[in-house]
Amino acid sequence: MIKFVLIVCFALINVQAQACSGCAIGKNMAKCDYYVVRKHDLSYQNTCLSYAKSIDIDGMFAKASWYYLLGGDKDSAKKSATKALKIGQNYAAEYRGFVYILENDMKNARKELVFFKNRVGDIEFAKKDIKAMKNIYKNFNDKVAYKILY
Repeated sequence: MIKFVLIVCFALINVQAQACSGCAIGKNMAKCDYYVVRKHDLSYQNTCLSYAKSIDIDGMFAKASWYYLLGGDKDSAKKSATKALKIGQNYAAEYRGFVYILENDMKNARKELVFFKNRVGDIEFAKKDIKAMKNIYKNFNDKVAYKILY
C-alpha cells in the first residue's frame, strides 16, 4: 500500500512539474505583449522569441509568426506565416505582408495585405498591429500598410 501511495505521489508531482513548464510559456507571451507591444521596451524581445519558438511546433504557425515579428526575427516570421497560410490560417497574410514591407517589397506586400483584407474581413484590429510594427521597426512604412488595408 505504501508503494502505491508513493507511486501516486510521484506521478502527481511529475504532472504538476510539467504543468509549470506551460506556465513559463504563458508568462513569456504576457511579458511580450506588455513590455514590447504596450510599453515599446525592446529589451524584452527575447520573451517574444521564446514564446514563438514554443508554439511554432504545434501548428500555431500564424500566432508564432506574429511573435517572431515582435521578437525581431523577420525570417522566422515569414517562414511561419508561409506554413500558416498553407493550412488555411489566413490572418498570417497580414504578418507576411508586414515582412514584405520591411523588405521594401511593396508588390508582394500589397498582394498579401489585399488577400488578408479579402479573406479575414473585419480588419480593425490590424491598426494596433501596424502601430506595434512601427514602434518595433523604425523603417516600417506604416503609411503603405494603412493605404492598402483602409
